[in-house]
This record gives sequence, structure tokens and C-alpha cells, in this order.
Amino acid sequence: METMQIIAWISVLAGGLSFIVIYVDINMGRYQAMPIMNLVWPITALYLGPLGVWAYWAMARAPAGGMSGMAGMDMSMEMEMSPSEDAAQRPITFKDVFISGTHCGAGCTVADILSETVIFVGGITLFGAAIWAGFVIDYFVALAFGVAFQYYNIVPMRNLTPAEGIKEAFKADVLSLTAFQVGMYAWMLVVYYASGGTIAADNVVFWWMMQIAMGLGLLTNLPVNYWLIRRGIKTPCA
Repeated sequence: METMQIIAWISVLAGGLSFIVIYVDINMGRYQAMPIMNLVWPITALYLGPLGVWAYWAMARAPAGGMSGMAGMDMSMEMEMSPSEDAAQRPITFKDVFISGTHCGAGCTVADILSETVIFVGGITLFGAAIWAGFVIDYFVALAFGVAFQYYNIVPMRNLTPAEGIKEAFKADVLSLTAFQVGMYAWMLVVYYASGGTIAADNVVFWWMMQIAMGLGLLTNLPVNYWLIRRGIKTPCA
């Protein structure tokens, strides 16, 4: 168990350091075209660690001083097109799907960290176990955060009213978020039964397992994001 504790600390600290690296890099003037992505990328690094830093550097790092003129032009063109028009005019890339997935995952991550902490501190259980309470509470808190993240992506990109933005955010996020949570829950069930239900939020191994769970959630989220983008329900935020 001591070896697992060491590995867990390394992974969790690597996630925290990766968060700081991206956050500092963005706030030194490399701001994203969509402001919400300035939060999404650091949060993604919390669970992907150095892999998240690599993905940010490879897919999204903006030129020093903010987005370039060409990037700004591309962004303005995207804002003038509906999601279906955008999907129809160019092929959907892995970058489109991945970044849309991290967008959903960031909302889930913030919600899961908050709700799991509250569940542990409050001693909340369902059917005699914290994990079942976590599954229910995590989902609805994650949905609230996910819709909020999606709202602040969709409204400026598509110039929607608040009411339209909320409606479109729900359409774009519910299936995507559910797919993310399915991957996460599947892994945490494995952890729960493998540990005999003994690992809780006061143990660093729990948070290491949550990092892995969120990474798997991102994987189960990707096919759904591809379908949502292809159908014109979701707009790529790459």
C-alpha cells in the first residue's frame, strides 16, 4: 500500500503542477479564442497531468500576446456559421472531438472534486455506501457545471440570447456529460470492489483513482462528441 501511496502522490502532484504550468502560460498572454477554454485547459491537466500539457501545447497553445490575426479571423468566421454549416463545410478532426471532450470533462472534473469532498465531509451515503451517493450527486452537480461551461462557449460563438444559450447548452452537454460519467463510474466501481469499499476521499490513492477515472471518462466521451458535432448539435471549440 505504501508503494501505491507514493505513486498516487506523484500522479496528483504532477496533475497540480501541470495545472499551474498551463494556467501560467495562458495568463502570460496566450489567451484562447474562446475565453472558457482558458479554464478548461488547466483543469484538464489536473487529471491528464503531463499528457494534458502535451495536448495543450500540441493543439491549443496561442501565440504570445493572444490569438493571432488569422486565428481571430477564423474565430469570427466560426461565429457567423451555425454548427451544422461548420460541420458540413470541413471534415471533423480528432482535435475538434478531443477539445470538445475536454470542455465537457472540465465541468465534470470541477463538479466531481467538489461533490466528492462534500460527500466525504458530510458522511453522505445512499444504500449504505458513499459511492452510490457520489454517483447520483456527482451527476447532477456535473450537469450544472457542464451546462454552465457549455453556455459560455455557445453564447458568444453563436451570438445567442440567454434563453437560447441555456437550451442549446443542455442539448450539447447532456449526452456528452453522461458518456463522460459512464467511463468514470465504471472505473470507480472497479476501485470500490477491489478495495472492499475502503478507499475514501481522505486518501490520496482515491484522488489518483479519480484521475484515472476522468481520463477514461474522456475516452468514453469522445465517440459521443463526434456524433454531436457531426449532427450539428455541438460546435467544435478548437
